[in-house]
Amino acid sequence: MKLQYLGTAAAEGIPAIFCECETCKTAMERGGRHIRTRSQALVDDELLIDFPADTYLHYLTHRFPLHKIKSCLITHSHSDHLYPIELEMRINGYAHLSDQSPMVFYSDTDGREKIQAVIDAFKMTAVEVKGIELNKPFPVGDYTVTALRAAHGKSSSPVVYIIEKDGKSLFYSNDTSEYPEESFAYLKTLQKPLDLISLDCTEACNHHTYVGHLTLDRCIALREELLRIGAADAHTRFVLNHFSHNGRNVSYDEFVKIAAEQDFLVSYDGMVVEI
Repeated sequence: MKLQYLGTAAAEGIPAIFCECETCKTAMERGGRHIRTRSQALVDDELLIDFPADTYLHYLTHRFPLHKIKSCLITHSHSDHLYPIELEMRINGYAHLSDQSPMVFYSDTDGREKIQAVIDAFKMTAVEVKGIELNKPFPVGDYTVTALRAAHGKSSSPVVYIIEKDGKSLFYSNDTSEYPEESFAYLKTLQKPLDLISLDCTEACNHHTYVGHLTLDRCIALREELLRIGAADAHTRFVLNHFSHNGRNVSYDEFVKIAAEQDFLVSYDGMVVEI
């Protein structure tokens, strides 16, 4: 199974739109992996995770077969993860598709309602949205997916996803701080440790304790808890993702060295991890 990070930033991107902080200036000067677009990921070139406004940019930059992709998991309804008006572009005439079957989105309450509003407004048949049931595996093509509740504010009905195929598993877990007890309880029941865990590290080297995002220190503690309950083991690969310019030492060159000392990989736009 292959996970590609198409975008790896928080809502404002790096460099942040309208910003002149030192982190953003550094990113603009250095370019390359210092440039981060809004978070989105792709599994095996066929299963999307999130649909931000930067989806079109990701398509142009990474040249993945977007017209062939029929499934997209939505983590939550905040605009940097779900930009539903873009779905109008699947209407016949805007898009000439040989395969007319709909692109299916999977989302909890808020995201489902926003996507359905676009479908209804344009009387679309090229897009479909399905609700999800937490803590219950469901099929998405050849994958088995399980949605767990995230800790990211109640208004966006946030979730994180376990994705499994052919005996391999990954846990895409950003826009959350330490999971609610119901999610920890499910993780304790896993029959085998996860192969890849992607953690939110929005605040990088800061020491914030608020609910919604994580710091490096809190990622270290969360990894220890996942190891303790058996959701991870020595072979599990941990990747830090979803960065804000507000995190101290968050520019790629500096932070990758800091994270490596703690045995974490650091995502960058376009990064591919195979498991």
